[in-house]
Amino acid sequence: MEESSVYLTRHGARIDTEDPSWLKKCLHNRADDPHLSAAGRTSAVELARALSRSRKSGAWQLRHIVSSPYTRCVETAHVVAEAVNVTVKIEPGIAEVNSTPNPGFLDACELREQFPLIDTSYSPVMTRQDLSVEHSDGACAQRSAATALQVRENLAGSILFVGHGASCLGIAGAFGQQGYVGYSSLTHFVRINGEWELDGVLGDVSHLSDKRTSLDSAW
Repeated sequence: MEESSVYLTRHGARIDTEDPSWLKKCLHNRADDPHLSAAGRTSAVELARALSRSRKSGAWQLRHIVSSPYTRCVETAHVVAEAVNVTVKIEPGIAEVNSTPNPGFLDACELREQFPLIDTSYSPVMTRQDLSVEHSDGACAQRSAATALQVRENLAGSILFVGHGASCLGIAGAFGQQGYVGYSSLTHFVRINGEWELDGVLGDVSHLSDKRTSLDSAW
């Protein structure tokens, strides 16, 4: 099952949903790149614990964590990476809806200064320069679905994708499911007889202490 496994999560809750003045307190001016809130980090830790428990039980061996380059996703991914001892691959192809010609995320080498488990040797399916301006969740979902399928083809072993509302919508669609997933939820896909199937439920929140916030964000 390991070689055919895909896991999907969405970043934890964003600081801008709780603190309107968050940007004034930061050392940057990337208004579209908020970090996790305290609650978001808590849910990321709970996600990491759930994945670590599954790993230690011998149920599977996570080989890759593939994350959007936005800080909220990288933070979530890095918490998991620390727990399961796997590096983080930065993939702009599963980034948020790209509404501007100059998306406000950092490149992998810059992110590694703050997140040391980032794998800067990874060659992404899409680079910053490949991203076109988008005006809908559907456009982002289509781009993210194609990227995720290519990543799945390129990498051997189980993969955890860490994305956003719209990009997770597309990734779920790439593996046979329709619908949004909530903050720090977990979805597992397996390939059986050449077909992708859902193992469990879409956007499982059983590992989270604050299930309601995650469920309410699934749109």
